[in-house]
Amino acid sequence: MPELPEVQTIVDGLNSKIVNKTISAIIEKKMGTIIWKENLNICEFGKILNVSRRGKFIIIETSKKLKIIIHLRMTGKLIYEEDISKTSSHSRTEFIFSDNTKMIFDCVRTFGKIWILRKDYRFAPIEKLGVEPLDKLFNDPYLKKQIQHKKIPIKKLILEQQIIAGLGNIYACEILFRAKIHPEKLGIEVTNKETELLVKETKSVLIQALEKNGTTISDYRNVDNKTGEFQNFLKVYQKEFCECGNKISRIKQSGRSTFFCGKCQK
Repeated sequence: MPELPEVQTIVDGLNSKIVNKTISAIIEKKMGTIIWKENLNICEFGKILNVSRRGKFIIIETSKKLKIIIHLRMTGKLIYEEDISKTSSHSRTEFIFSDNTKMIFDCVRTFGKIWILRKDYRFAPIEKLGVEPLDKLFNDPYLKKQIQHKKIPIKKLILEQQIIAGLGNIYACEILFRAKIHPEKLGIEVTNKETELLVKETKSVLIQALEKNGTTISDYRNVDNKTGEFQNFLKVYQKEFCECGNKISRIKQSGRSTFFCGKCQK
């Protein structure tokens, strides 16, 4: 699933490609991909004013006081195409622009969703999100307050979107490795020093990943349908050996694979 760096890379690309374009049509090719949150009678979608991100959600605002919210889920991609006649193998919805360009929502496993609603509609999944990890509000006191009484593994805690918005499995593994914290360590057991390291490494890993346009393990592509590069800098995720020489361990936590070094992470 695309995580914060991948989604932000896509948002940055869309801001350079589709802002100020007028949506002339939205064609749903796979029924159920689009969810209309209100009884909207839309004749015009308007001009795209801005594309932003909250957690793993992409938010497109238009001049007709609409917002289009997209969640890519496991395999979703947004592909900008200058040739309106072109499509993709797994196109689920296509946004047609008045200048005969398009944006394709491609999703192999069809889990991705698009919501269309009024600008002032309060969208519960976004309202419930925690702080953005690159925001100054994500700091040592905040994280300590969220985890200090929890008898829950720290890996699971930092993946909770109500605590930290946008983190996913790949980056959680990398952050814990760089902070030298065992993924099964309970929140209540994490020390103040370890909390500081978690905050520091979260910001550091995400900034590095953004600089490399995200991580491509399988399906992720940016709006030009190109892969990211941060997979070349991963330390533990899907690795066989740690840089210390120890064999990387793999366990299941909440249905996800967790990779860690039993020697480096305590």
